[in-house]
Amino acid sequence: MTRTSFIPDRRIFLAGTAASLFMPAFAHAEAADLNLFVGTYSSDGAKGIYPLTYKAATDSWALGRAMPAIENVSFGAYSPTSKHYYLLNEKDDGRIGVYDQSWTQSYEVSSQGAAPCYAMVDPTGGYLAVANYSSGNIVVFKIGAEGGLEQPPVNRQNKGTGPNKDRQEGPHAHWVQFHGDHIYSVDLGTDQILGYSFDAAGGKVGEAFEAYHAPGGAGPRHLAFHPDGVHAFLVTELSSVVIVLKKTANGRFEAIQTISPLPEGYMGESFCAHITLNAAADRLYVSNRGHNSIAVFDVAADGRLSLRQISPTLGNWPRFFALYEAQKRLVVAHQKSNDLVVFAVSDDGTVTPKDQKINVSIPVFIGAVA
Repeated sequence: MTRTSFIPDRRIFLAGTAASLFMPAFAHAEAADLNLFVGTYSSDGAKGIYPLTYKAATDSWALGRAMPAIENVSFGAYSPTSKHYYLLNEKDDGRIGVYDQSWTQSYEVSSQGAAPCYAMVDPTGGYLAVANYSSGNIVVFKIGAEGGLEQPPVNRQNKGTGPNKDRQEGPHAHWVQFHGDHIYSVDLGTDQILGYSFDAAGGKVGEAFEAYHAPGGAGPRHLAFHPDGVHAFLVTELSSVVIVLKKTANGRFEAIQTISPLPEGYMGESFCAHITLNAAADRLYVSNRGHNSIAVFDVAADGRLSLRQISPTLGNWPRFFALYEAQKRLVVAHQKSNDLVVFAVSDDGTVTPKDQKINVSIPVFIGAVA
């Protein structure tokens, strides 16, 4: 095992102090500092994960030195029960690194598939689910003593294709999450949301059932659940729409609305990426890669959406973004322009660029330091 730690690099600093003099609305005493980390795809210019800190008093951001031993962090999850991080190494032989709070790697295990891209810990902190994109399967690990991932995990392999021969030649699990007494996964390759019964007490995972089938070629990517337990919002990568879903019997969903996050009449190439619902569940955010924008929707009581804003993200390929409501900030990670761009979030949910940019190579995930 190799012990590593985040070392601030003051040469890499985003100054926001001057701007903070003109932003009394955001200088609330309640706004806390942020301790984050940025996952990157490993390359000549990107090595591992980078610490990122935000100081609310000065409205300033600082990027620390990389931890190069942690590679290809496409996504990560943290268990407050085991107090360990689970970071995905997105490669053909997918790996999951297990790290304690000092970022010491306890060990790593196989993700039991290729190109793991999404991970989630269940509400008890006792189970980890991982979606393997290229192999089209999800795995569910029990988190054991000292944060260990018990073997063997439950492995659920999907099968099938979609009409897009280039992108849907086989199953591609792109998202997985625990929700009540079910686990749900989204498969871009087969246009499906799959459901699995889940018993946290015994760790039992049922066989897959089709919870929803999107229109052919839609290429669903990520899902966000409404806290009412009835509605959900599915974002599609290939057709670039948001589908509002309503739960029916037996853990299944039906579509009640389809809406575009792109400007009316836009004919250019674009692929939706990430989706996030705010805590009050009255605003929904979606990123558009290609159009390079964030769409903001109002969410009605019946779950239906109305478009409030489409804002340029001022970078190329917004694969991931993170919403920090206490700080009234939204941070967008641009995979192709190698930067993070910061936005202020207004009371009505709209976003405004802060003229704050953090340069980092191939950022694809932003996580919180526990």
